[in-house]
Amino acid sequence: MLKRLRKAHPILFCILAEALFLVSLFLSDLIFSIVLLIAGVNLATMDSYLYSSLQELVGALVAVFLLSRTGRAGLLRRRGSGFFNGLLVGMYPLVLIGYSFFGSLMFQRPDDVPLQPAGRICTFIISMLMVGVAEEFIFRGVIAQTLLEHFGTSRAGIWKACALSGVLFGAAHLTNLLGSAAFGVLMQCLFAAALGTLFAAIYFRTGNLWVTVFLHGMMDLSSMLIGGLYGTTTLAESVSSYDASMLISVALYLIPMAFLLRKKKLPEVRLYWGAYTEK
Repeated sequence: MLKRLRKAHPILFCILAEALFLVSLFLSDLIFSIVLLIAGVNLATMDSYLYSSLQELVGALVAVFLLSRTGRAGLLRRRGSGFFNGLLVGMYPLVLIGYSFFGSLMFQRPDDVPLQPAGRICTFIISMLMVGVAEEFIFRGVIAQTLLEHFGTSRAGIWKACALSGVLFGAAHLTNLLGSAAFGVLMQCLFAAALGTLFAAIYFRTGNLWVTVFLHGMMDLSSMLIGGLYGTTTLAESVSSYDASMLISVALYLIPMAFLLRKKKLPEVRLYWGAYTEK
């Protein structure tokens, strides 16, 4: 049924896939909370990053289920241009990640605040990387892939697939309204939409999902580095602090996306995905 829905109504399939992914995160949160309360665990002292890792694992499994049921599980094994060659295509976000790591460690470390215990630092790192796995599986592996196959590998088709998958990625962050300030969430949605288009472009250019998984995980890790290492800022607090300056990031992501999808590079997209769009 899912395979037929994907082929007959691809945009509806993408919306339903995103909804299923988000519902799975909500339900896993609810179920884990109930189980922990029954077990007598104090949720106030619970390692929130460990909790988040389990949620993202559920989301990743949902994405794998959708890929498997629609005949696209093989995307997880595709080499495309290769991982390291793919990182060259994704060099722009890689440089931003490196800059963020350097700036955080050099200028944002709090005074007189000890590092978190080693166990909590490990779960923080795992959690950030798992976000990259789960979200890339669903938003690039399921959604962007479906849209590319629907719109085709013409220049207009590739741009439509990037843009719409980015919008769906940005919209998913509206769920943060449950714990963060509304304006901060709006800014997050806008820059996430732009970032989603960039990641889609990298995915289409490289034919390798693990390139964007790595970039996404490392970007989340770098953005929350100090909060994770020192326990000074939660994700909800970080999102609430976003202001209009975040709009700059929209241009920072859309300009390199346009560069990656310039006319002379589009044959690379057709090389990796032409066989899929011709089916």
